[in-house]
Amino acid sequence: MALIGTAIDVIPQGFGTSAVWAQEGDGDGQGGQGQGGQGQGGQNGTGEGDGTGQQGGGSAADGGGKPVWAQEGIPEVELGRLSVARSPDKVLDQALAEAIATLTPEMVDYYNMTLEEVVQELDLNFDEVAFIDSPLQNLALLNDLLADGTALADAGVTWDDSLLAAMLLGAASDKTIEISTETVIAVTTILGTPITGDEAAALADEAEAIRIAILAGHG
Repeated sequence: MALIGTAIDVIPQGFGTSAVWAQEGDGDGQGGQGQGGQGQGGQNGTGEGDGTGQQGGGSAADGGGKPVWAQEGIPEVELGRLSVARSPDKVLDQALAEAIATLTPEMVDYYNMTLEEVVQELDLNFDEVAFIDSPLQNLALLNDLLADGTALADAGVTWDDSLLAAMLLGAASDKTIEISTETVIAVTTILGTPITGDEAAALADEAEAIRIAILAGHG
């Protein structure tokens, strides 16, 4: 089983926690009102909304106590539902626990598919596909995957390189907002494990293919 963490090792050590995307904080670790919340994972891709709304504080980091997402260097891209990546650690931890509890055998089978199988199922058989739709839960799973994937592995999910990350990112995104390399850099940097360069471009391509398949299948 190839962990996504193996791709992270090639990222320059100096990259990561020093720059700005949509500064909404006031320098004390408090962020603006996030768009996300405790949305429940949806089966068959339902549950379009992203929850009740959470205070987007993020984790405090170097730089005057600002959360990572309020510092400099993060690409200025439209994140839409992906903006819930700015949620505090405790919110992401709770969403991760909820996502793991939501997983069914059918969902595990889905997350173990190849990219070609995922795109075909979403495009042609969308109503029968069981996967987590909540952006907050998807990003919490992505955060776990970028760290070490322990919670996912314990739940029986396996993956090939960045494919699972692409599945989670593609499902978390708005169906109508393109996922670019800058999107990947922004989201993964906000989560604290930045992916850049060729790895970011490859992940963006796969996540975009999944987003388009969801858009097509959802109709």
